[in-house]
Amino acid sequence: MARSGFIVSLLFASTVVMAEVPSGPNDFPQWRGPERNGISSDKGLLQSWPEGGPKVAWQVDDVGVGYSSVAIKDGLIVTMGDLNGVEHIIALNVSDGSRVWAVQPQPLEQSLAEKVNGEFKNMDQNADGKIDEVEGLSRLGWDFQKYDKFGDGNATTRAAAVFAGLDEDNNGQLTYSETRKQFRDQFSRMDSADKEKASELAERRAKQLIEQADEDSDGNVSIKESRKNYLDRIFRRADARDPQTKKSDETLTSEELIAYFVKNEAGQDGVLSADELTAYYEANVKNGDGQLTRDELEVIYGGYRNGMGDGPRGTPTIDGKLVYAEGGNGDVTCLDLKTGKTVWHINLTTDLGGGRPGWGFSESPLVVGDLVIVTPGGKNGTLAALDKLTGNVVWQSKENTEAAHYSSPVLATIQGVEQVVQFARETAFGVSLADGKVLWQYSGANNGTANCCTPIVDQDHVFVASAYGTGGGLAKISSEGGIQSASEVYFEKKMGIHHGGIVKIGDYMYTNGGGALTCIHFLTGEIAWQDRSVGKGSLVAADGMLYVLSENQQLALVEASPEDYREHGRMKMEGQGRPSWAHPVVAGGRLYVRDQQMLTAYELR
Repeated sequence: MARSGFIVSLLFASTVVMAEVPSGPNDFPQWRGPERNGISSDKGLLQSWPEGGPKVAWQVDDVGVGYSSVAIKDGLIVTMGDLNGVEHIIALNVSDGSRVWAVQPQPLEQSLAEKVNGEFKNMDQNADGKIDEVEGLSRLGWDFQKYDKFGDGNATTRAAAVFAGLDEDNNGQLTYSETRKQFRDQFSRMDSADKEKASELAERRAKQLIEQADEDSDGNVSIKESRKNYLDRIFRRADARDPQTKKSDETLTSEELIAYFVKNEAGQDGVLSADELTAYYEANVKNGDGQLTRDELEVIYGGYRNGMGDGPRGTPTIDGKLVYAEGGNGDVTCLDLKTGKTVWHINLTTDLGGGRPGWGFSESPLVVGDLVIVTPGGKNGTLAALDKLTGNVVWQSKENTEAAHYSSPVLATIQGVEQVVQFARETAFGVSLADGKVLWQYSGANNGTANCCTPIVDQDHVFVASAYGTGGGLAKISSEGGIQSASEVYFEKKMGIHHGGIVKIGDYMYTNGGGALTCIHFLTGEIAWQDRSVGKGSLVAADGMLYVLSENQQLALVEASPEDYREHGRMKMEGQGRPSWAHPVVAGGRLYVRDQQMLTAYELR
């Protein structure tokens, strides 16, 4: 197999490192805790909170942008985040939150430097050693402003320079054709309106645009002809639909264009003056100096980017002296826990044939014995087992090739067979730990949008749930003649779960992943109670209590009782501008809450 696989020999790598997950009494070494079930082993914790919540032990604001939770072992906290726009794996001291190390995997550091140098050269069209605003806008569009963070350049001066750089015919105005690369989505917002002349300007614009695009001189514009000018941008919206058939004829007439402009761009003349561009810059450009540096380019290419939030999603796993982490772009890395030194690295797409899901790879690696289990998805097999010391592929589940989603796998023994249970795009399923052979599949709780929740397994029953109008289902795994199969026991739409998780304590499950905090009997699906509590989010259990975190930064202490909802404390945290999606952690007498770059440790004893 062609691999970017990167291996560094360590002093201890010559001996087999035995798995130490689960770990010691003060450790929380992986996603959802020692047994990967959302339950901490901590005891002797506060059974109620004072007003305002428990005391803050420490708080740091340098763990980077992202949604990774934390893993804790041997006095170290390991998480992931974008530091200055670049994805890092980060280790902190448990005692005070001070940083021990923050690293990029070595191969990524090298490839990022090469990428930045190449892009810098491509953007610097005049080869003057700088990327000016016109060059940056031509490559990045208006996103240039998002990445131009450093410096305090004057918006008025910058607008004048951009106008001069784009006005190639020096006629004192900019057309859409001249600025298509730079202002595709902003052009009509920059074009100020004189609504008293709306009809006159609409007629003039329609006539000019049709004359420019009408190659066959039939007085109308087809889709193909529209690609010459601004009509390409608005064609589908301007092309009226037949009231009866609800279909368009894929031809723009003058009347359709005039009607569109009067309704949607009333009083705009379709060209930009220097004053219009300046006014838009003064209102919307607050940062940067109109140039891109190599450091600013790193922000563009240094990690996973998404409109719903940048940064890594998965939580590292600590196994003995090693750390395993998976980034948003599918970079799986093994590191030395003490130093952060890279041991090996592979990528789920380029090395394992996987496909990155729409909101990024989000799983947390599962370490079992000598294996690391990850979910690349795709034609080579949905699941892959890697040698934990080298990253070499041991097996891939070739019988199951569905796409990866956002859940993390768990280890289980069902009907006497040790297996990995995962929740992917189309099914929840179990594969043999020995060789990746598919044992059973259940599709009742899957949706095609986002399947995030880690499965709950108890003996021969598996519960999985998703949101987006779906819900949760319990499957019973049976075995006949050595062949396993899944049959649905019940399905409950009220158990729809988005990014949050489930905690099973005794015979009951608890979750706030769909909104209300819900307590449901595991085997029967009977709902014991529901309470709005703090709202949709995630939770962790410890010492008979639930620590319930909402995505809007509220936290409640709730008794884990099937009898009724019993709240023993609540507090509101300061938000960081996005929903809180990192799951909370309880370890060593402390509660850890990650919200973007902020990590707070609360005293629970």
